[in-house]
Amino acid sequence: MPVRIVLLLLLIGSGIALASDDRLERSAAELERVRVRIQQLAAAVEATRGARGELRESLENAERQISAAVSRLRSLDAQIGEQEERVAGTRKERDKARDVLRLQRQALAAQVRSAYVIGQQGRTKLLLNQEDPAALSRVMTYYDYFNRARSRRIEAIQQQLQRLVDLQTRLEREIRGLEILSNNQKRHIDELEAGRAKREIAMERLERQLRDQGRELSDLKANEQQLTDLIASLQDLLADIPVDLGSDQPFGKQKGQLPWPARGKLLARYGAPKVEGKLRWNGLWIAADTGEPVRAVALGRVAYVGWMNRYGLIVVLEHDGGYYTLYGHNQTALKSVGEWVQAGEPLAEAGDTGGHRQSGVYFEIRKGADPINPTRWLKG
Repeated sequence: MPVRIVLLLLLIGSGIALASDDRLERSAAELERVRVRIQQLAAAVEATRGARGELRESLENAERQISAAVSRLRSLDAQIGEQEERVAGTRKERDKARDVLRLQRQALAAQVRSAYVIGQQGRTKLLLNQEDPAALSRVMTYYDYFNRARSRRIEAIQQQLQRLVDLQTRLEREIRGLEILSNNQKRHIDELEAGRAKREIAMERLERQLRDQGRELSDLKANEQQLTDLIASLQDLLADIPVDLGSDQPFGKQKGQLPWPARGKLLARYGAPKVEGKLRWNGLWIAADTGEPVRAVALGRVAYVGWMNRYGLIVVLEHDGGYYTLYGHNQTALKSVGEWVQAGEPLAEAGDTGGHRQSGVYFEIRKGADPINPTRWLKG
């Protein structure tokens, strides 16, 4: 190939690499800007919730404790699984080393028996007892061969014994590590149960207060307004960081094609009345077992993860065209702000946060800050 062509290809390749690196740097910078802005928004949301009351705060703190304990347990479960695999692998190596040692010992015993057949007299007696020089030479060669082979076999056995000791030491260390992880797991399970007990107490007190003071309607109205304000704030913050879908189908073209975030009985439908018909549902409440995956309905970027009264732990995805999807009542979030999530990918685990007795996921679709009917967008 001509030198000029080679140089040209090298320059083109370098240009592609530099362009790729530049895109990665821009993406990283964009992600950091998103995170900083959302952190500022989260702080502002927290500030506006200062008047939520002692009971609301107690409930949320208990739910946060539960969520944190569940996240730690999930991480510990993964670590325990990995440690158990290491222990099993080391046990397998140790058992294999024992088998090798047994075979080496058997081989040494065979060599000793062979040496016995040649003669037990030792080198000097062999020299004195042999009259035929040729026979003497053969005997001495065999004698030296068996001695060297026996020495090598003994050395190999010693090395194998040391390997066995090292494997046993490693196994004991890994078992101790597994015991530590198991103890940590037990402690976090205790924390989880303590959090659930605190939550139950807070739930009962809050329900009694709302019932006695007739504040449920005003409370729900305030919560809905807070959520609307949050989405509006997200629009403003992210206006100059557009969602780039690449070759994916735009969100607005997927009406009637979106997968469900979870499958289960509908506990509440969009537009259905609540609080004696004085308010209506802005989304769907779908029953789901605690811990069941909550999946993104479309490609999007995580715009917000945080806690809101009655909605509990929420995850908000930003989509192209000014659309947002919201997933509430989560037990834990699996994604953080700025991350991209594919359609069908788990982004949270279902729960009952926000002070609910029923586990599930609350789902909304919004165009800007305005809620729209999700059932027209979901398929099946």
